[in-house]
Amino acid sequence: MKHFPMRLVAAAMAACSVQAVQAGEVPTFGFPAGFSVDKMDRSADPRKDFTRYAAGRWYDAMQIPADSVRISGLDLMSRRTDVILLQVVEEAARQAASAPKGSPTQQVGDLYTAGMDEARLKALGHAPLKPVFERIAAITDRSGLAPELARLYLATNEPVALGAGIAPGIRDKTRYIVVVGDGALVMPNFEDYLKPESARFREAYLTYVTDTMVLAGFADAEAKAFAARLLALETRIARVRQPLVEHQDPEKRFVEMPYARIKALTPGFDWDAYFATIGLAPPSTVTALEVKSMVERAAIFVELPLDELRTYLKWEYLRMSLGGLSTDFNAPALTFTRAFYGSGFELPPRSKQVFDKIAGKIGHPLGRLYVDKHFSPASRHAVEDMVGRVRAEFRARLEKNTWLTATTRKQALTKLDKVSITVGYPDQWIDTSSVDVRADDYFGNLERITTFMARRDLARFGGPIQQDAFADPRSTLPTVINAAYSPMRNAIEIPAAFLQPPIYDPKGDPATNFCAIGAVIGHELTHGFDSGGRQYDELGNVRNWWVKDDETRFVAQAGKLVSQANAYQVLPGLHANGALAVTENLADVGGVAFAYGALEKYLKAHPRENRPVDGLSQQQRCFVAWAQMWSDKAREGYLRQVTATDAHPPGGYRAYSASQHEPGFYKAFGIRKGDPMWLDPKDRVKIW
Repeated sequence: MKHFPMRLVAAAMAACSVQAVQAGEVPTFGFPAGFSVDKMDRSADPRKDFTRYAAGRWYDAMQIPADSVRISGLDLMSRRTDVILLQVVEEAARQAASAPKGSPTQQVGDLYTAGMDEARLKALGHAPLKPVFERIAAITDRSGLAPELARLYLATNEPVALGAGIAPGIRDKTRYIVVVGDGALVMPNFEDYLKPESARFREAYLTYVTDTMVLAGFADAEAKAFAARLLALETRIARVRQPLVEHQDPEKRFVEMPYARIKALTPGFDWDAYFATIGLAPPSTVTALEVKSMVERAAIFVELPLDELRTYLKWEYLRMSLGGLSTDFNAPALTFTRAFYGSGFELPPRSKQVFDKIAGKIGHPLGRLYVDKHFSPASRHAVEDMVGRVRAEFRARLEKNTWLTATTRKQALTKLDKVSITVGYPDQWIDTSSVDVRADDYFGNLERITTFMARRDLARFGGPIQQDAFADPRSTLPTVINAAYSPMRNAIEIPAAFLQPPIYDPKGDPATNFCAIGAVIGHELTHGFDSGGRQYDELGNVRNWWVKDDETRFVAQAGKLVSQANAYQVLPGLHANGALAVTENLADVGGVAFAYGALEKYLKAHPRENRPVDGLSQQQRCFVAWAQMWSDKAREGYLRQVTATDAHPPGGYRAYSASQHEPGFYKAFGIRKGDPMWLDPKDRVKIW
């Protein structure tokens, strides 16, 4: 689902978040959290403007908070969860001194206490960086670069410029493979490095890098000169980055090659020394990501004078460590973020910054505390029942599918049956109890936790495959407002915190739950069969199991969604990117279809519940519930960024576009040919 990509400028996000909250300050705009007919504008004609009809009064009332780039029902759900999480971490902080060392309460509590000690962090300034800066400064020749990048990888658990790690095999999930790639750029939208109209962003980039480096102890002139050099270098890399649409294609994203080949492509970089430092023997083969980008990075390592390379490594370490430093570093990040999203954007409170960092670093200990106190087993059971109903609807449709050949249909059924769907939290929590978390060492805590996780992953190489469930800080922690499908695992995870209005309401009527949480389940299931997910088999291996003619028909159907999205105007002169958004739009169409079909079967079996509520039939409430779930309002800068970089289209489009492919939508609201909400049958997608 990933409703919250929130791809703010990568560097700025190290210091600020867009979903801030103070206890008791969650806006309601006068409406309940979940489905409500009061949010509707019944004076609007659903045949002309369904988004307005379903949520017009709410659109009129809602305002984007200063500390955010968007507001929606799901954003508000995130804010309500933040209030609960703040209570959880503050209680842990009060109890940490008496809690057993290494327990979730001690680790969460002491990490929060350390992060909230702003006075100490300000007094330290950039001092926590000094040991690594001195180590980098001691590099006397280029032979020291690869080992240092390996040490930085262990400190950050991310590739720094160039790097390697391990992952379950892309085409063979029975073994681990070595994956090589390069690091991130400061600006996530690669086009902002290149487009003439993005000059103001590049100016903000120069100021951000300069001001951040000055705070880290660099002389002003040195910082300015390096910022200009860095922009030139990252522009080179941006020119060869893989287009985002290609990046969604696993056949183009993952390139397997002999180890000797990657060494030949990146001359001057000592991969043998890198692997020796992280504790892995040089592999016989590697799987490469962003090959062209890696080649460009390697060329930079050959071309740059050693002094500049040392500064480059210091910068990379600095920008990946900002979240653990003095709050003084927030100012350049805030200014940079405002360049993209407007001058009214504000930083979240310190408490939000810190518990976000806790979730990112020790999400499972935090998740355990949250689940123990705030997750109902009844909700878990009810959603598991919904999972069964929606999956059964998908299976019934596959069995009756007439356009798939028997061979492809059989493979599709096998994959569907093997999708793992877990609700709430993992059966086994990640054990971080051996990490030394102290109440007076925020920077050190974060680095020790990160190094523990990096070494934990590397230690698995050569052993049996172990998949950590509910472990992605951005998508699947039990405290995250999201649900996610992993094509590499053929698994869906629905976090505990996600199961609240407007997604799931234990007091809701059938339609509002089937077409909210049920549609989300259907959405995630469809991801296993969308343009990207269909390229993985039931085990999560990249494998084309499609008969060629079926594949051709699928692509033709998906193309209808590309055209539909391309016609949608996000802002004047800015249209949605249909090719980039096709995976999400396919998932939305599947989600609505399976939820509506499952609802109809449920109502047939429970006729007493098939009754109007508040003047709306169950069928009408279904489509309105889906639309209200996606109602949102966003800043122009945010919309321009995500339209270019994110597969998720704006909520105003998602509110109605998928419903236009479901025949029940037209029947429920009497939509006929000639109505603005009418989509010609030849343009409707008929896949599942």
